[in-house]
Amino acid sequence: MLSQNITYPCWVRIKFEKMNVLKFISHLDLCRTMKTALTRAGIPVWYTEGFNPHIKMVFSLPLSLGTESVCEFVDIKITEHMDFEEIKSRLGAALTPDMAITEVYYPKMKFQDIKYSLYEVTPYEPYDLSVLDAEKVMIKKHSKKGEIEIDIKERIKSIEVKGDKIMILGCADQDHYLNPEQVMALTDCTDHRIIRKEIYNERMQIFR
Repeated sequence: MLSQNITYPCWVRIKFEKMNVLKFISHLDLCRTMKTALTRAGIPVWYTEGFNPHIKMVFSLPLSLGTESVCEFVDIKITEHMDFEEIKSRLGAALTPDMAITEVYYPKMKFQDIKYSLYEVTPYEPYDLSVLDAEKVMIKKHSKKGEIEIDIKERIKSIEVKGDKIMILGCADQDHYLNPEQVMALTDCTDHRIIRKEIYNERMQIFR
């Protein structure tokens, strides 16, 4: 990585995994873990000003509790040049293998550009997808305004069975977020594993 023509502090994007037992930690715990790791790794991060300074970082799409992922993202500000591979190595050493750092680079897209998420579901018991054949599939959802009804089918872009896997591509924007657990609940399958495999923008380009 060359530091030429780069003004510091600058944003750097970190792609990481959240696998196995880490699927049970909350987003708040994830934030704390990442802050601790960045400090231990000696990454030259930028801190906010004021009475309670904290590391400036922004996560992408929150992950539903119980779901694993190989494509989580966090943007951090660094105050000076550090090679991307060194950031990856140092930060990786401060984290567990279940939270492996896979890439470090300059952001290519904005988090607001995220439109879809692809999930790989491995069911461990029989399931029935025929319920999704209906024109509308209404479910109840808790919101800030209380319990509301939504048509979950509008949030599913595609669903496909590939061998022993179910691939679900759903909306990922704030107003139409699809939780794959809600889809699987409709199929009467409660024993399964869900992994977020990829994130895309509106033009179905892989998020970078």
